[in-house]
Amino acid sequence: MSFDTYAAECAICEIDSDIKQSLCPVCLTQRIFRGKWKIVILWLLRDKELRFSELKKSIPNITQAYLSNQLKSLESDQLVIRKSYNEIPPRVEYSLTEEGRNFIKVIDYINDWGTDYLKKRIDSRS
Repeated sequence: MSFDTYAAECAICEIDSDIKQSLCPVCLTQRIFRGKWKIVILWLLRDKELRFSELKKSIPNITQAYLSNQLKSLESDQLVIRKSYNEIPPRVEYSLTEEGRNFIKVIDYINDWGTDYLKKRIDSRS
């Protein structure tokens, strides 16, 4: 989805304009990352380039079509780079853009929060 599409969705949003002012960046981020596997894909690409087949093997129960769709969307949002090699058999590798690498900091924070949250739930059962 392009930025113009996100902006158009935001423009027709019926939230009060004062609230919208502070919510829009959150809504935009949520819209970019909607999709079950986008954050996982970025996390898997955080340290290295991966081939399509490597990504598919790393994500249980994802279909080839859904993975392809998620990668195209991340590429369209300029978070992932798709590099295609003119070889037989064809080889395609995916890596993070600078913007994608910047988002890894957010995922690190989410990971830390999730770890703390789980620890508290486990500790409360004791």
